[in-house]
Amino acid sequence: MKGKLFVALFMTIFVLGGCAMNNENESKSSSGKKAEEFPEVAAYQDEFTREFMESTKPTKEGYYPFLSKTDAYKMDFPENMTISERSYNIGPDNRSETVILSPQNPKGAYVEHQVEYYSFLSDEEHGRDQITSRTGLDINFEEISSEFQDQQLEIAEYNYENVTEIAALIWIEGKEGQIHSFSSIRCTEETESNDCLKQKEDRKNEIINWLKSIQLIDNESE
Repeated sequence: MKGKLFVALFMTIFVLGGCAMNNENESKSSSGKKAEEFPEVAAYQDEFTREFMESTKPTKEGYYPFLSKTDAYKMDFPENMTISERSYNIGPDNRSETVILSPQNPKGAYVEHQVEYYSFLSDEEHGRDQITSRTGLDINFEEISSEFQDQQLEIAEYNYENVTEIAALIWIEGKEGQIHSFSSIRCTEETESNDCLKQKEDRKNEIINWLKSIQLIDNESE
């Protein structure tokens, strides 16, 4: 009889304790989803995008710290963009990852990014060939100075119809893992031609500075 009472008492404590933990977790989760507790920018107001953000402290004006779900790279994330959950893809064993960044309420010349990570690629020439094949054009890559030791960054600019595209290849010499990035610059229909061209130039500079913030994480050296 005492044994049964002990078991019943233990189960009651276990259940109550579990409920308390669940309530605590639920409370934390709920508070974590309150929009007013986050910066009033698109990147934090979108619940899925928020999963990638490391901190509410900006890395610089207009950007917040992003960490990929593969833990393979990090970058400055534009505050006015969100990640498409429908288009997001992560491969088996974290061997690849595709992230699409889209602006909210675009005006004038606006940018969309598609960032693709491949853990199994290491040869930069093969990376260039893959990107060139994707564009279907004869493109030339230009080396851009990187802010990170041993990391390489090359870009290629091309146009199709009314879209300006900047493709990028990022890798670490002698290490597996590459990033292929495609940034598209478009203008809204109401943007006048001259304004569109000028704004596109501004957006190109912004893209290059943003690409410089992408850092492959070399886990082997940690």
